[in-house]
Amino acid sequence: MRPIFLTAAILAGAISSRGAYPGPPESLSLVPGQRQLFLDDFVVGHLYRVDRLIHQPRKYEGNPVIRPDLPTDGVEIQTRDAPSWDEKEKIWKTWYWIGDGSPGDTTGFARSPDGIHWEKPNLGLVEKNGNRNNNLVTVKDEPDAFIQHVFLDPTASRERRYKGMIGPYGRRPCISADGYVFTALSVPPIPSQDESDLNWDSLSKQYIMTVKHVGPFGRSVYLAVSRDFEKWTDPKLIYHADSLDQALGARQIREVEANPRMWHPTINHPSEYRTEIYFMPIFAYEGLYIGMPNYFEASGLIPLPVGNQDGTNSVKLACSRDLCCWTAVGDRRHFLPISEMGRGGWDTGQVLATSHPIRRGNELWIYYSGLDVRYRPSTARARGGIGLARLRLDGFVSLHAGAEEGIVETRPIRFEGERLYVNADASKGRIRAEITDFSERMVLKGRSRDRSLLLSADSLRSELRWQGSDGMKDLRGQVVRIRFYLENADLYSFWLEEGN
Repeated sequence: MRPIFLTAAILAGAISSRGAYPGPPESLSLVPGQRQLFLDDFVVGHLYRVDRLIHQPRKYEGNPVIRPDLPTDGVEIQTRDAPSWDEKEKIWKTWYWIGDGSPGDTTGFARSPDGIHWEKPNLGLVEKNGNRNNNLVTVKDEPDAFIQHVFLDPTASRERRYKGMIGPYGRRPCISADGYVFTALSVPPIPSQDESDLNWDSLSKQYIMTVKHVGPFGRSVYLAVSRDFEKWTDPKLIYHADSLDQALGARQIREVEANPRMWHPTINHPSEYRTEIYFMPIFAYEGLYIGMPNYFEASGLIPLPVGNQDGTNSVKLACSRDLCCWTAVGDRRHFLPISEMGRGGWDTGQVLATSHPIRRGNELWIYYSGLDVRYRPSTARARGGIGLARLRLDGFVSLHAGAEEGIVETRPIRFEGERLYVNADASKGRIRAEITDFSERMVLKGRSRDRSLLLSADSLRSELRWQGSDGMKDLRGQVVRIRFYLENADLYSFWLEEGN
């Protein structure tokens, strides 16, 4: 693929969209306490009889958690933004849009004490259906503006505490003191088609925004960044579909068509099959970037005067170490798929992830928009709401071994810490470990797998230890490899910690 050049605000030099990451340095210095996940091979030196599995989050049985239940909601509400926690008010806040992302859409506000039970307060700001008894928010001097990507920025000054974007085509930054009345900033808009996503990046300390433009194979993901929310870089291509995605997308449509429990697209023309990237939220997680690209598997062209494409639309996984060069994860299995019909059938056609997961205890909560169809050949619109899916902490991907013992060996690691921990499920098997030198892979004295204490449990945080040893203070500063032995087990992450 052709190299793409991003500004110095992202990364100096040439990078390639969907290209191969050049790899880590000869030895890695792992930040103590930072979990090492396996979405890519950054920390992996060698795998034997191990599979990389993508784990789908569990959809909440009470979905959708936010329904279109007000007269101003219509039959379809959506969001692209995870809820924000207001520490002062001790409540979750979220903003959703009413409609299909077209001009004339409106924006509603909801709040919740627990992230599951939501209320829509009467704000009395916007006249709709002949009155102001609704939860709609507004832009000063622009009563018909459509607001999205609203989040609470706890580090900002009071008047800029809430940030968002005015759309739906192009994105104009806006701010608010209360989250109800917004003011557009006098800055140039960020060019975009009808999809985008916004986050604060805690790694690079800047705002990151993905927008939709045309690239290889149609709809593609572009990135713009800003330090101050006002001056934004020009969007640059970072992620797009490829030829393998075309084959996988065609297979997805055929599987949906063959399954009587699935919603079937109205239009099905194999000669018009095409897979595109509808949009992609990206967020920092434990030292890397995770993307949740929406793969639109188009099944055919919708006739005029409606136009556009029919098909299915749902979430896969991608990852990056630098925001620029992205890799599709594993076998490209769907991470957050459409649902089978039944029980209301509200997310059977499209599933669209919000900006980032929220950690709640030992889980990651992922909010998403669900729609029952992509295209309905009548005057009726798609129906949908906002749902919740829950994932094990670090649970995006595991390295899995079956009954035959598998091995996961790291790249050379400079040991910074005194204790080794894993997030793993060995409830039906076992995990052991050993430490070797980095060059000849000779097992260090007292750190062989024979002396490794077995892990045979499902645990988010288990220390791996060896007989006759309390910690690994003696290894501090040494360059070593860690070798994990798995039987009927899943390894989600590992990390080093300082001693107690």
